[in-house]
Amino acid sequence: MSRAAWLNVLLAAAVALLGAWAWFKPAQEAAVEYPLSALKSAEVRSLRVERPGAPPIQLEKKQDSWLLTAPFAARGDELRVARLLEILDAKAAHKLAATDLARFELAPPQAQVVIDRQVFSFGLASPVTREQYLLTDGAVFAVHPRYGAALPVHAAEMASPRLLGPAEAPVRIELKGFTLEQRDGKWQQTPPARDPSQDDWLRWVELWKLASAARVEPYVKGKPLDTIRIGLKGGAVLALGVIRREPELVLLRPDEKLLYYFRADVAKRLLSPPGAASAPAAAKK
Repeated sequence: MSRAAWLNVLLAAAVALLGAWAWFKPAQEAAVEYPLSALKSAEVRSLRVERPGAPPIQLEKKQDSWLLTAPFAARGDELRVARLLEILDAKAAHKLAATDLARFELAPPQAQVVIDRQVFSFGLASPVTREQYLLTDGAVFAVHPRYGAALPVHAAEMASPRLLGPAEAPVRIELKGFTLEQRDGKWQQTPPARDPSQDDWLRWVELWKLASAARVEPYVKGKPLDTIRIGLKGGAVLALGVIRREPELVLLRPDEKLLYYFRADVAKRLLSPPGAASAPAAAKK
């Protein structure tokens, strides 16, 4: 047999061996992922965040809305609640026995979250592996540190920054110097103004309806300088106390005993007559 023929035989044999190895090689095992919970976020009714030396933060779901119930009462921030509940869908690549918890900084833990009846304890966060140790359901898991980063430090972080609730629709807004009121389906300003159009008024009312504060704090003290009255659809009247106008606008909702802090640029648009300045559809953080 010629040298070329031998080479062809060897090549064919090599190809056959490679094909056989690819066919019969053991299948690689899929990476194991350990779920942390069987709870569904849509079914959760209560949340509790605990940190050493701080009062517990308690939230409860009433109908379709989250309410902050301790250490003070407020409408809950739905986005912050959703971030906390993401832990229910988390999966971990490592599951360890719940022994020698001190080495994971879980005895005691840095923080705890109680979702319904399941307790999640947060411990050491490694900057090298970018994992945080978490104790739940009798085992220690290594998870992404974003779940621990979602935990609030202060209760006010879980209060809704929205000045008005979803069901509170303004039909009259009375500020110092002018009043805007809806009559027969149209907005009218007192004293009358020529320049603004109905679109200007609608945008300005929407600005108030969706106004979102930079932060919210419990009201402790401070005498209002002025009052802003907002008539709501249904007949209720909301009297907001103006605690401060500069360098940021601070509004008091006496019914909630909360202070809402607005940035100077947002405050200018809220307090200026409709059409006086370009106003976006909503005040954002």
